Amino acid sequence: MENDYQRVRRTLTQEFDAAVKRRDAAAALFDEVRRDTPSGLPHPDGTQRIANASRDYSAALQEVARAAQRIADFQIRGIVPDDIKMGGSGTRT
Repeated sequence: MENDYQRVRRTLTQEFDAAVKRRDAAAALFDEVRRDTPSGLPHPDGTQRIANASRDYSAALQEVARAAQRIADFQIRGIVPDDIKMGGSGTRT
């Protein structure tokens, strides 16, 4: 049977793994868009594609950083994020 500590750790690890996958996908898309402009001078909608890919990659990086911080806060300080606490009791596990 999974205890509260194991459940929280599993949830945070899954959140981190999913964030890393999104970051990797965003990085691949950004590289693909970048390679589509070999001259370095994209046409107007190419500029927008680059901006969109860059924005998505930046957001994915922030998501990985947030997930890593949540794991660190839990493992080092024992802080359980409010969104995954059992019953919202506010207690630390």
